[in-house]
Amino acid sequence: MEIYGAGSLEDVRICTELGVTGILTNPQGFEQYYQGKMTLREITEALLKASDDGRDIPVFIQVHGRDAEEIAHRVEELHELNPRRVCGKIIADEKGFRAIKKLHDEGIRCVATCLFSLSQAAVAAMVGAYAICPFVSRATAMEMDMFGIIRSIKECYRDTPNAPRILAASIKSTADVNGAYAAGTDAVALRYPMLQQMMDHVLTTRAEALFAKNWANVKGEDMSYMKEKIKLEGIAE
Repeated sequence: MEIYGAGSLEDVRICTELGVTGILTNPQGFEQYYQGKMTLREITEALLKASDDGRDIPVFIQVHGRDAEEIAHRVEELHELNPRRVCGKIIADEKGFRAIKKLHDEGIRCVATCLFSLSQAAVAAMVGAYAICPFVSRATAMEMDMFGIIRSIKECYRDTPNAPRILAASIKSTADVNGAYAAGTDAVALRYPMLQQMMDHVLTTRAEALFAKNWANVKGEDMSYMKEKIKLEGIAE
């Protein structure tokens, strides 16, 4: 059960400190966080710096292009910034799969993203994708059973040599996270605010408040910082 981070440079920094396996990017984040003020190369350099904790975690940069050659060339140029860490993230369509195959043959890891079907997952495995990104919430909005699709992919990948890793993306809630892991995804990819939600549970909060009342009766323990939580109603052992 792994987690890949995403989001702003600050989100990436915090996610890295917490130990995420890698960093994923997409053009929505490029637009939202950099607002047209940085080139893709500059964004890549900034992300490398923000996620540099000595572990050499991969940073998957999403690219686009008119054809497979242009897509592959853009990944190759960015890869040169740090061959150990910079990888590609490419749309799972024909030109994208062709680019992934070329880059795989060059030893450059790539994620096939925006994936919605078992057939796309089969092609991703054939061309040597490092990982695939099935989109959970977008599929759910179209009334697709993405958790069922992830289960099918996982089952088929069991007998596939060097099968891609499954990195569930488009995660909008802890229900999406729980469903993806239960379906067999190897990892989830999300921004830090979603990671914060994963850390919380109402029963955990109530348990902490209950213990705070206990701690308050231990000589020398200052529980003033828990004053508001202790007021929570419905606390029970």
